Amino acid sequence: MKIVSTLTAGLMSAALAFGFASQAQAADNEVRIGVLNHEMSLLRDSSQEDGVDINVEVLFDSPDWLEWAWSPRPHIGATFATHDDATSFIYSGLTWDYNFWGPMFVEGSFGFALHDGETGLSTTSNELGCTWNFHESASLGYDVTEVHRVMLTFEHISNASLCSENEGISNVGVRYGYRF
Repeated sequence: MKIVSTLTAGLMSAALAFGFASQAQAADNEVRIGVLNHEMSLLRDSSQEDGVDINVEVLFDSPDWLEWAWSPRPHIGATFATHDDATSFIYSGLTWDYNFWGPMFVEGSFGFALHDGETGLSTTSNELGCTWNFHESASLGYDVTEVHRVMLTFEHISNASLCSENEGISNVGVRYGYRF
């Protein structure tokens, strides 16, 4: 499990960096945890990877200098595959959210991911081409209270055909968020 310890150390380092860089204010920082179905083959007929993933994410208050971009919240996160042959990754980027009806909200995220999967040709794992990939996610959520929220989340990593291989990984699942 060397990769898990490496990913955890990287995630913790990034959390500290973002924590000091963002001028955090109460009630707009958030910690999330979730369970995702790893590579459920939404975009192809069969999958070389499967299993359950554990997702952890931290979102920070939007800094003033991002007001021009509709005040996205910086985030860092990790998706840990529980199956030995599946790909895990850490990621960082920006998240935009919109409350569209009472406690219901939608959000979208965009950023970059660093994974431990295959970059070349493989018959046992997804071929991700580059070590660095783009990370996108979308969620439909519900604010249970001012601090507790739940959401259905879809996330995807791929290299946008910038490298020779580009199978990507798509996960879907549920997450719980705690705002502070």
